[in-house]
Amino acid sequence: MSQWRLGLKLLRREGFSGELRWFVLALALSVACVLSVALVADRLDAGLKASGRDFIGGDRVLRSATPAPAEWLAQAHQEGLAVQTTVSFNSMLFHGDTLQLASIRAVPGDFPFYGKLELTPQRAPAPGEIWLSARVMQLLGAKVGEVLEVGNTRLTVAGELGQEPDQGFSPFQMAPRALIHSADIEATGALLPGSRQQWRYLVKGPRDAITRYEAWLNPRLSAGQKLVKPDDQGTQVGKSLGNAERFFRLASLAGVLLGALAMGIAVRHFAERQTNMVALLKTLGASRRTLWQLMGTLLFSLTLVGALMGLVAGSAMQWLTLNLLGDLLPADLPPPSWRPFALGLAVAFFITLMLAFVPFLRLLKVPPLRVLRRELEAGIPPWLTVPVGLIGLFALVWGFTADIRLACGLIGGMGVLMALLALLASVLLRLGSRLKGPHALRLAINHLSRERGSGLFQLAGFALALMLFGLLWAARVDLLEDFSTRLPADAPNRFLVNVADSEREGILADLHQAGAITSDFYPMVRGRLTRIAGEAVGEDAAREGVDRELNFTTTSALPADNKVTAGQWLAGKGEVSVDEALAGRLGIALGDVLGFTIEGRAFEARVTSLRSIKWDNMRPNFYMIFSPDVLAPFSQTWLGSYRLPPEGRGAEVELIRRHPTVSLIDVEDLIGRLTLVSDQVSRALGLMLGLVTVAALLVLLTQTQAGMAHRRRELLLMRTLGAGSALLEKMLRWELVASGALAGLCAAMVVELCSFGLQWWWEGAQWQFHWAIWAALPLLGAVLVTLAGQGMRRQLLAGTLSDRLRGLGQGLL
Repeated sequence: MSQWRLGLKLLRREGFSGELRWFVLALALSVACVLSVALVADRLDAGLKASGRDFIGGDRVLRSATPAPAEWLAQAHQEGLAVQTTVSFNSMLFHGDTLQLASIRAVPGDFPFYGKLELTPQRAPAPGEIWLSARVMQLLGAKVGEVLEVGNTRLTVAGELGQEPDQGFSPFQMAPRALIHSADIEATGALLPGSRQQWRYLVKGPRDAITRYEAWLNPRLSAGQKLVKPDDQGTQVGKSLGNAERFFRLASLAGVLLGALAMGIAVRHFAERQTNMVALLKTLGASRRTLWQLMGTLLFSLTLVGALMGLVAGSAMQWLTLNLLGDLLPADLPPPSWRPFALGLAVAFFITLMLAFVPFLRLLKVPPLRVLRRELEAGIPPWLTVPVGLIGLFALVWGFTADIRLACGLIGGMGVLMALLALLASVLLRLGSRLKGPHALRLAINHLSRERGSGLFQLAGFALALMLFGLLWAARVDLLEDFSTRLPADAPNRFLVNVADSEREGILADLHQAGAITSDFYPMVRGRLTRIAGEAVGEDAAREGVDRELNFTTTSALPADNKVTAGQWLAGKGEVSVDEALAGRLGIALGDVLGFTIEGRAFEARVTSLRSIKWDNMRPNFYMIFSPDVLAPFSQTWLGSYRLPPEGRGAEVELIRRHPTVSLIDVEDLIGRLTLVSDQVSRALGLMLGLVTVAALLVLLTQTQAGMAHRRRELLLMRTLGAGSALLEKMLRWELVASGALAGLCAAMVVELCSFGLQWWWEGAQWQFHWAIWAALPLLGAVLVTLAGQGMRRQLLAGTLSDRLRGLGQGLL
């Protein structure tokens, strides 16, 4: 028990002073980073998985872009299963002179099997009625009891539509929702051949019958069809939050790495400072077990305190993050589980063990004779800290991201950073003796060049902090660049979808009369890519964005903002032109024969050209463009875009009223919503970036504190040899500026390399050269290091020379 009391006494004396104060703060910051992201992910996952069958509305749901064959439904009934059919489509709603595109879902009166269809007032939908989401009601200014025009029919507003099973979740859903009875589908006339439709068949029945039907149906499923189970839902936060989630994880990881770096510096310096005390305890008879208990008590207590502080801070960070994301997230998220908190504690003790093991082992191996001979060291080499730390960090990064490429990239980036610093340090060594300038500047650079061991380690800490901060900055810029800033000034602000061939000429004439500037209209057919050069498209290719139906078109003229980069433009029959970026991802080459399916019919076309496409011009763009003969056998609708001046809005309403099956997409509204989403995500990411900035400052302060004693001795020697306080103050200032600028320059180089590699890890990210980072990081490094060193300069230069010599004699330095 006496050992534990001695450990607690050491904790009271050393626990929250000096380097261990930074150790606790850095550990708390690391735990807060891990916990905040883990809590957000846990609550999202729980909120979207918990409902099970209630979430999808049935024991199984068959999703299809086309109506299912009658044979499939007959087989379900033969197995004793109940089936409900729903279909979703986009159509224009008219209320007086107001029109609005809506995503309409037609359901039977007893929908759903499981879960709840939230309607106000709560009753079953009936024929002749339409239920509107609150947003549609607001946009149309419609009230209960009023009549709306939906396609070729008129329906009465029955009430407000709330949540519905199998609704899915996407913050970028383009059209607000409405619901009608299945009996009214035909009257709307909205289901034209080739139009976008989503059929869902909810299946309910005994488990054995469900299993038999699933085994019968799965081999018959084709492209565009999927049988969904309740546990297949996963985290359906949508692709819109995918990159934000990855940024959160990367930011959290950066915070953990910076916190670990600060902890490692603090532990190493503390262990060095306690060497004489441990040697003295050994001379007084302390056993190895006693010393292990003593240091273990101290380390366990500090880790527990830091972890608890981190859990509190991480919970607050999670609350702020969810509030900043606002309505991008599903409503009524459940409370978090215990797992994120357990993860935070586990990470705390893992980091502590990883960083403290070698320094404390060296401390306990100190020979008792060191009391008399200060030059004696432990038998364990100090460089062993580096491989142990790197292995631990690699395991931490890999476990946190589940991405070995990212783990190798970050650890490799640290290695490149160290190599760059070593190279630049050797260059400084040569330039220092030749440099002409202020005496204080030459002294500062000579000192940095001379201290190649400890100086390189200190510079590495500064540079790593700046590198991780810069990497997050670059990633944030790449991911959240405002979509509207990339649009041409004359870009179209309207899209027309579902235009029948018989309507196209009349619509174009009406648009020109209203003063609209139209782009080309294209025939459109939905289909799937199924084979590449005779081989089936595999799962790897599916993840590249062709795991869904694509829009195909045909034209004899090369579209605007498309450029042929290989091969010849369409000139014969049975030809297809492919987007070069898609071709690169899927390994498609000129001359390859590609296989496709449309409406269940298979066909082939030969690749005769590859195109570069400007996707952000707000004009219709297509991965695949076929020669006219290829798509001739299939039903087609037309797609086009145009720019309409404000004074033409009235004519537009009349145009859509005359063509009720045509869908109008107001892109200006979409851009506004995308910008709003970008702002909300940006604020949440800014919170994480701020946390990483605090972690970087913590590293700088810890590095500064750790080097105080050594610098004090050096300055005392220079004062003894006649250097004045003014010269020493200028030298220290130049040394801080040069250290920060050099660290920032190296960090900028590594950031550019790492951001180039992140384009393969991040969905939708495109690499660009970051000029601002090359200017900002050296400047930021110089400013931050100088500010962090202000207190150090005052302490180092405080007092008279005689006081410092007296302190040295008393062993205070």
